[in-house]
Order: sequence, then C-alpha cells, then structure tokens
Amino acid sequence: MHRGLAAVAAVAVLSAGACGGKQTAKPAIGDGALAAKIVLKKADLPSGFDAQPHAADPTQAAVIRQLSTCLGIGDPAPHTTALVNSDDFSKGQGVNVSSSARIVKTGDQASADLAGYQSNKATTCMQQALEPVIKERLPSGFTPSNLAVQQLVFPTLKDGTAAHQGSFTIPLAGTNVPVYVDFIIFRAGRAEVTLQTTNAGSPFDTKLEQELANKMADRT
Repeated sequence: MHRGLAAVAAVAVLSAGACGGKQTAKPAIGDGALAAKIVLKKADLPSGFDAQPHAADPTQAAVIRQLSTCLGIGDPAPHTTALVNSDDFSKGQGVNVSSSARIVKTGDQASADLAGYQSNKATTCMQQALEPVIKERLPSGFTPSNLAVQQLVFPTLKDGTAAHQGSFTIPLAGTNVPVYVDFIIFRAGRAEVTLQTTNAGSPFDTKLEQELANKMADRT
C-alpha cells in the first residue's frame, strides 16, 4: 500500500496549470521576490506536514504547453517575468500540498490566462492533460481508472478564481482507492497563483484548502 499511495504525490505535475512549468524569462526586479513571498511556507500548514524542495519534472513544461494550447491561451512562458514553486508538503502516505506563483508582464495577460481556466472547456482540457501524466507516473501494476475532472465551488479570491478537481481510482490491497487532486488558481494583478492538493481516500479538507489559499491571497 505504501508504494501506491506514495506515488500519488508524483501524479500532480500539472502543478497549477496557470503557474507551473519552466521559467524562461529573466525575473523583473521585484517580481521574483513577490512570487517567493506569495507561495506557501511550512509555517502556513498545520503541524505534521513534512517539507521537501520542489522536485522539477522534465515533462511539466510540455504538459503546461499542451494544456494552455487546449485552453486557447497559449504558452505562458513568453510573457512570464518570474515563476516560483513552493516546497512540496506531505503528510502520511496520501496527503500532498504544493503551490506556485507566476508573475506575468501585464494584468491583461493574467486576466486572459485565468479566463481560460474559467471557460467551459477547462474540465475537458485538464482531463486530457492529466490522464497521460497519471499513467506515466504511477508505478508498474497500478492502473488508474475512472478519471474525471469537474469544477469546484470555491470562494472568489482577489481578481478571480478558477477551481477544478480531478479524481481517479487506483487498485490497492484488493480494493479501488479514490484519489482527489484539486487545482485552485487565482489572479491578483499580474500574479497567477496556484494551490494544488492531493488526498487519497476522500477529498482534501475544504476548510484547510480555503485557509491556505487565503494565506497566499493575503500576501499578493
């Protein structure tokens, strides 16, 4: 069971659609510091969470490009001035939290990016992007099934919010265990901020998820 649930943390490489990926632009003065200020810190989480430096994934930039193209917003890298990923936080075998903050050149660009994640096709695009990632990153013998992505009801933060939940099942110890991956994306001026949570067995705690998102919003 440990091997299967430990792999859940590796599944969520969309890492915030709007904010994840590879930074290609040199950070503008102040933008890198702002992004670093926004993302989650270990002190933001309850006791019991461990922190590890963010593990960059070589396929992530390609996944973000695919997703962005499907959404009709284009690759975010050319208009990015700074991109910072938080540490990867985990508790037990199936609970994971991460965040990222992307600063773009203009508020109009940030607004257009967010609109893509708020559009009617966002759930379909995210499911198409998530499916190969899950299959690739789960260990041999763990075949995911019942993948679905739906919009989440989430309080509006700052200049707008998009929220989605991906869910799938993996076979463990003779039963199918559900896994839930939430993507909360909000805009604050030129900042595009993403919170990603993963939980096995049941959805991530709603109250904690909202508290973590609000902590980042308060730092924008």
